[in-house]
Amino acid sequence: MIEKLQVEHFPLIDRLHTDVLEEKYGKVHAEILRHDDQIREIHICDQEGISRTYALTFLTFDSKDEEVTKINEEIKNGELIGQAFKKYGYSIRKNVVTVYTLNLPEWLKNEFRVVDDKAKARLSEFYAKKEGKEPFIYGVVTEIYSPDFRPAEVNDIDVQQDNPTTNALEKVGFTKENIWDRLGSGNEWLDEKDKFAKAQELASTEELNLEDRVRRFLDSK
Repeated sequence: MIEKLQVEHFPLIDRLHTDVLEEKYGKVHAEILRHDDQIREIHICDQEGISRTYALTFLTFDSKDEEVTKINEEIKNGELIGQAFKKYGYSIRKNVVTVYTLNLPEWLKNEFRVVDDKAKARLSEFYAKKEGKEPFIYGVVTEIYSPDFRPAEVNDIDVQQDNPTTNALEKVGFTKENIWDRLGSGNEWLDEKDKFAKAQELASTEELNLEDRVRRFLDSK
């Protein structure tokens, strides 16, 4: 039972992070700090206005796709990402590329209303797919969890879910469709372990750069 709960705390398929938050805190909502062509920055808050997750998204979707652009506008106006895509008939999956701990800046401690110095962060590519369409990445999402919600530690399940970036996987021959299918079937890569290991090597610098980009953004506030 413990292992099942650990797996479910960051579902890779369809079930939303907000579903998990609401199991603990009740109804949650987005408080949008920024949403432009490049970055979406929000707090996911409980009914008392306490932030339970800070989410920073580097947007990567094709702005020429009219339907996705319409969905993005709804997200910009307050809809949560997963809920917006599901409303339009999309399935969603997440490709986790790194899970780590970071030092909490004072302003984020205040939003979380905690005294803890560290928090857990998860960086993932948010995939969406509609019947008859190719899967695509809406953005690269970093979720920083309030220590009240998740302890500042990386567990075994986090390590098991950790994948290379899509860029790296594509360089060794996988397609977004391949990645989507594997995320939907247990995130298994054992039959392609050599290619997967090569992709992990290729992704290491990109992942460090993403972590650094997040850190610099947090420090700039």
